[in-house]
Amino acid sequence: MKKILIADDEKNLSQIFKDELEDLGYSVDIVETGLTAISYIENAKPDLVILDISLPDINGIKVLQQLKDEYPALPVIMCTGYGQFEEYYQRFTDKEIEFYSYLVKPIALEKLVTTVKNAIGEP
Repeated sequence: MKKILIADDEKNLSQIFKDELEDLGYSVDIVETGLTAISYIENAKPDLVILDISLPDINGIKVLQQLKDEYPALPVIMCTGYGQFEEYYQRFTDKEIEFYSYLVKPIALEKLVTTVKNAIGEP
């Protein structure tokens, strides 16, 4: 069973994502802060991380930088409520901080599922 970590402080949204992904057979855990996400990943070794950019302690961009330094092969899907994420995307590619994909909130469940399956390498 593939393990997914959702790092997002929007509890209701995270729970909806968790329920949907668990119905598809994934094991899903939720954390609400960047530091908790880093600690979880070190201990649980998930197959995929869904990471919000806006977290209450450290932002998701800093979490992503640390994850990619320590776990370069770990697929990360960034998610944000910022509609202009394309501007941020250019900054990532300029600095060669790679992530699998990004989703802009509100996120349709079908888009979430498709992106997750593609990131994990499932049809």
